[in-house]
Amino acid sequence: MKLHLASAVSRLFSKILRLHYSFFSGKILSVRAICTDAENRIYLVRHSYTPGWHLPGGGVDNGVSVEEALAAELREEGNLQILGKPVLKYVYLNVEGSRREHIVLFTAQVSQPDGFSRNFEIIEGRFFSMAELPPDLDPACQRRIQEWVIGEFGAAAW
Repeated sequence: MKLHLASAVSRLFSKILRLHYSFFSGKILSVRAICTDAENRIYLVRHSYTPGWHLPGGGVDNGVSVEEALAAELREEGNLQILGKPVLKYVYLNVEGSRREHIVLFTAQVSQPDGFSRNFEIIEGRFFSMAELPPDLDPACQRRIQEWVIGEFGAAAW
């Protein structure tokens, strides 16, 4: 019961934030990453407010670079540490959201020395091999992973 209530509150909060940004913000900038570990497995997360598995990431605050935002989001969503420098792959327009959001996609080698810790936003996070990607993987994230596999980024929309 508590989990369902927390999930409902989280979804409501997410909708309120989106409405706020739609009315009071001209543009929204987000970061996401295809994060791989030493075994070339991909890290995915399940949010409390939307179904399915997603690439980790989030919004870029004012005064913060996209690389700084990415590092912070990966720490928050999976206790992930970026090894080396993340690689910028493409900038997408999110046509499914407010149509004002641009998503900066990176690839990053990561480690997870302390394991996953569940939080209010992220209820599950784990690494998947390409052969074991979950069936409820978000379609947009699935397209990004497919682009990564073939080495061709550049679809117009997220």
